[in-house]
Amino acid sequence: MVFARLLRPANMVRNIGNNDAPKRSFISGITFVALIAATITGIIPVRTNAQQLEPFIPPANSLANSPNVGDNKEDDDSKPKRDFAEDMRKMVISLSRWAKRERSDFSIIAMNGLDLTTFIEPGLFVTKSDAKPARNFIRALDGFLIEAPRYGRDGYNKETVEGEVKYDEQYLERLSDTGMRFFMLDYTDKIENIRKSRESVKDLNPLYYAAPPPDMQLAALAKVPSTPLNENPFIIDTIHKARNYAMVVDSAPFGNKDAYVDALANTNYDILIIDAFHRGTTPLTYDDIRKLRYKKIGTPRLLLAYIDVGRAQTYRYYWRNDWRAGSPDFISSASNTGRWGQENHVYYWDPQWQNIIFGNANSYVAGLMQLGFDGIVMDGIEDYRWWLDQ
Repeated sequence: MVFARLLRPANMVRNIGNNDAPKRSFISGITFVALIAATITGIIPVRTNAQQLEPFIPPANSLANSPNVGDNKEDDDSKPKRDFAEDMRKMVISLSRWAKRERSDFSIIAMNGLDLTTFIEPGLFVTKSDAKPARNFIRALDGFLIEAPRYGRDGYNKETVEGEVKYDEQYLERLSDTGMRFFMLDYTDKIENIRKSRESVKDLNPLYYAAPPPDMQLAALAKVPSTPLNENPFIIDTIHKARNYAMVVDSAPFGNKDAYVDALANTNYDILIIDAFHRGTTPLTYDDIRKLRYKKIGTPRLLLAYIDVGRAQTYRYYWRNDWRAGSPDFISSASNTGRWGQENHVYYWDPQWQNIIFGNANSYVAGLMQLGFDGIVMDGIEDYRWWLDQ
């Protein structure tokens, strides 16, 4: 999915950055949670009818019964004896269980990473007879966002190769009866392409968004289509009631933060997937979220926050000036250079990294909850593939 990754907006696009940028925090050293405590003037009602994790007895192939994996022990080839896919599953499961305890209606959406739903070697063609479901991982998720299911994986408006389409379809078919919500994100602006793509996935009843022409990069998007597919006046309080969505992670082309918020507020999308930071650094405020909370016609919608759980980004509030590969221990080598700074692979199984992302009142996800987001879309869960190649 090389070209699709190049098309990704904001912190997903790898351009130039300044690794020596001064230490940033959510606002001048104030933590995200402290900021929210200072700005919130009301309480957003908690909805309770979203999917929740139910107690169940782990099957034979579940995480609870999986064999233990050595912790950084090396074999004769000096490769760590880790199950990187399993480590990613475990992190997502832990994140979801913690988040659901905090807010039972908080939606957890995975961005790509379909092969993590089965205990099978990545890249193998999945069949019903040989794929064993990763049930705990599946239960931890409320949905999947799939990039370029039909268009954009190898170039804007270019059709995704049939083999990759079939590969994804095998997984999606197996997940179709789990109650998950599917989000499809194609990179095309041609009406015929959109029609064909929607027709091909109609049995999954997904939410579909075709990214407008972004000068060959979604990051250059400076306008959000004001009329979504299946526009409706209904109150949207769960992802299953939604009929459409828009994903606009890069706010830079809009200019200042207010212009960005105003542009999105002036739409009727049922769900907005956005970054909680303007240009990756300046946090949205409670007033911004309150403005985005309602469609242009006045009824409530859902807000999901984009978050990368597999890479540390130098422009994020949590980054410190003295961090580098190996210091702290969970920071690995540089990945790519994003629009606002460098990104580094992380030892995502390390508790230090996980504590930054979730699990406590000062964590990234806790701040998103307090700000008023209804869930997260997790990028970076496919980063385990990078570790397999090391």
